[in-house]
Amino acid sequence: MHTLSCMSLLACFVFHALTGQSVTCPCCMCGPNITVIINVENSLKPPRFKSTVKLEMKPQRELIYFLQEAVAIDPHFHFTAEYNATPNATGYDVMSMNKLAGNAEDKTYWEILDNGNPAAGVSMYVPTDGSVISFNFTTY
Repeated sequence: MHTLSCMSLLACFVFHALTGQSVTCPCCMCGPNITVIINVENSLKPPRFKSTVKLEMKPQRELIYFLQEAVAIDPHFHFTAEYNATPNATGYDVMSMNKLAGNAEDKTYWEILDNGNPAAGVSMYVPTDGSVISFNFTTY
């Protein structure tokens, strides 16, 4: 979490404690629970599978936290991620879902969509209430 986010969270907490009022904060850490559905589908190669997990979480956070919660509540849900830091992007890349990994030889990877639109990755993307996040095993 960035220092700015921590300061924003602290400001939200103090405001709420002093006034009793809720406030929408730029840190995405305050506010009501949100519901997100995560679909994982491999229709590309055996063993084919499709699974769904519905999560209600507070606070609204980056997608990686929803994946961690899915692992905690569903014993059949698995993912692995690798941390990468480059000048253009820093964060986690999903390497495998439910023990199936993409690879350069097969030109396969896990595509991430939110309601059919590309998501910016699990470290940076913050789902909204009602998001349906799809991880589709696909080729490039």
